[in-house]
Amino acid sequence: MSTSSDPQRHALVTRIFHGALATAVILQLVSSTTMEFAYRGHPGNLMAPLHEYTGMAALALAVLFWLTVFLRRRGTPLGMLVPWFSARRLRGLWDDIWVHVEAARQLTLPDHDDHAPLPSAVHGLGLLLITGLAASGTFWFVLHSLGLGGNIFVRLVLFLHAGMGVLAWGYFIGHVGLAFLHHVTKHLPLNVMWSLKS
Repeated sequence: MSTSSDPQRHALVTRIFHGALATAVILQLVSSTTMEFAYRGHPGNLMAPLHEYTGMAALALAVLFWLTVFLRRRGTPLGMLVPWFSARRLRGLWDDIWVHVEAARQLTLPDHDDHAPLPSAVHGLGLLLITGLAASGTFWFVLHSLGLGGNIFVRLVLFLHAGMGVLAWGYFIGHVGLAFLHHVTKHLPLNVMWSLKS
């Protein structure tokens, strides 16, 4: 089993945003399992406002994250996070998928590379998913607050929000599982992933 003796790390700002966004998403997912909204005399519970406000915080963090991606000079380029519009990047992604498949056949992982095509594309999909999830939830919250929650379009947005929530659970479980796998195989220890050292 190969290991990476000097694993690469994302820039400090990226790691801080990742940690803050991960915290908001965890609070979102946990609160979604027990939240009860006030409705026709039912008082609801504290999980509902926690879900709403951490959702808006997640949207702000996601927007700031995207701005950082657009403006930064160091780190994974936007084209690596969203490779779907470049034939060259798609070829690189396909090649990297096969690198991971071959490593999996040998019950190992490729050496960690922050800027490899597959992990970059997966992180991009996660960021798009969380952005869409937070934006749709915030959209519903604002229009519901204005008394438009019963509008068919607003209800459709809420339906899409719930569907993206299911995908977010899958992404979260897979992401945490792979992070743990990287840790136990010593390809990228958790204390490196979550380090605040610059």
